[in-house]
Amino acid sequence: MSDQLFSSSELEELKKEFVVETYEHLENAQDALLQLEKDPGNYEILNFLFREIHSIKGGANFLGLQDIINVSHEMESVLDKMRNYEIYPSSDVVNTIFEGIDIIKKLVNNLENNTEDNIDHISYIERLRLINSLNQPPIENDNRKLENKEGFKAFGEFQTPEMLTDPKRKDSEFENSIYSGNDNSIDENSYLMIVSFEYGNVTYGIEVDFVKEIVKPTDITSIPFANDHIMGLMNLRGDVVTVVDFGKLLGVKKSEAVHHKVLIINYRNLTFGLYVDNVKEVISILPENIKEPNVDLISLSDILKGVVEKNGEFIQLIDLQQLVDKSREDAELV
Repeated sequence: MSDQLFSSSELEELKKEFVVETYEHLENAQDALLQLEKDPGNYEILNFLFREIHSIKGGANFLGLQDIINVSHEMESVLDKMRNYEIYPSSDVVNTIFEGIDIIKKLVNNLENNTEDNIDHISYIERLRLINSLNQPPIENDNRKLENKEGFKAFGEFQTPEMLTDPKRKDSEFENSIYSGNDNSIDENSYLMIVSFEYGNVTYGIEVDFVKEIVKPTDITSIPFANDHIMGLMNLRGDVVTVVDFGKLLGVKKSEAVHHKVLIINYRNLTFGLYVDNVKEVISILPENIKEPNVDLISLSDILKGVVEKNGEFIQLIDLQQLVDKSREDAELV
């Protein structure tokens, strides 16, 4: 919207109306999220949530409030996939939407008080985009009520059936969540956000800050005389990246997985692809819960910086510097 369409007084009045309406939408969305935690398969709640965030985006778009537009747009995108049974509303996903509500509140507060408090909404948007690229079908042994799960189940069976039938995979009420209220002494900045993935029936994790995006392994061009773990080059919207086979680099048993993924890693100005079996989810952990790696689990423990237990599953945390160094022993990534 052009400011020239309205006088200064009219524009200020429109902003005041937007602030009041947005606070109402956010309160409604927050209440709906609390209901969704108890009934994650309820389509009406999901649809209501989508409409509330969509309304906020519409008002922000009218006033040209770009930061609010960007945040609400990415939230809307995730919520749209949730209501279309493409992303399961797990505790971690719901808590991420809660965080978006808080961020929009802060942005609206800046508008209301004509302040410019620094709000890191960019990293939040990147996390939403990451969640948006993951397949998250329902958890069969979720202890919460899930009456309307057929849509989620159908999606999961089509996309990643192994995630539905894995008895080790469990969901919880996200006990360590900064939103759970169980421990107010823990600062939200204390948590590490981890992208978990699988290779050869072992689960690994990389800090979400280093994961640029997740793509399908399409059109990988092999490099003559390259080391065995270098799969080749992939064109990523005009940028050429080297793709590394994670399993071959570690020398672990070849996977029988069919639906592979490529994690696009950006580490210290180096961008490369990591070929893995399957990307699972984004989780949050506390650094103090990271233990020494168990050398019996994999043969090459030098690329691990620790192991953490989450929902009954052990996740091997990757030391990216060691991973890059190992890959460069015999071949350059760039």
